[in-house]
Amino acid sequence: MYVELGKVVGIWGVKGWIKLHSYTRDRVDIANYPRWWLQPKAAKGSPLEFQVLKCREQGQGIVAQLDGVNDGDEAQALIGRVILIAEQDLAELPEGEFYWQQLVGLEASNLQGESMGKVETILETGANDVLVLKRDGESGIEEVLIPYVPHVVKKIDLAQGTMVVDWDLAYLD
Repeated sequence: MYVELGKVVGIWGVKGWIKLHSYTRDRVDIANYPRWWLQPKAAKGSPLEFQVLKCREQGQGIVAQLDGVNDGDEAQALIGRVILIAEQDLAELPEGEFYWQQLVGLEASNLQGESMGKVETILETGANDVLVLKRDGESGIEEVLIPYVPHVVKKIDLAQGTMVVDWDLAYLD
């Protein structure tokens, strides 16, 4: 299983370095992973494995040198590819902390046992992260936004694929 950490957005220099956009909370944290798999743009075909020789901040972006990519033409061929790492390469988190991809797909219910929907994605807003849930509503599929903060998210059970939140259905009106 892979986890998406960024994408290749350009080339840097003439020696095969790539420019990338990192999805990690601190953008330079992508450099902590020495092996990347680059998935073709249309997700067709197997991802290609690369050893990361160097990765660093460069101006407003991040650049990396990959083993076997030695010139601009080889780097150009990688533009648009998604940067993946093996899930087992993720650092172990302290008890009660989760990676976003672990939360996506969880079924959320409130303290009253009412279904709130399924976690579709998570937004980073600056003040706090926000869970984006999708649920069947009276007028079709509804989007429910719930702050991902301890006094709202009461319990997460990855084994059961569930989450309990202190959120009332009346807040949706």
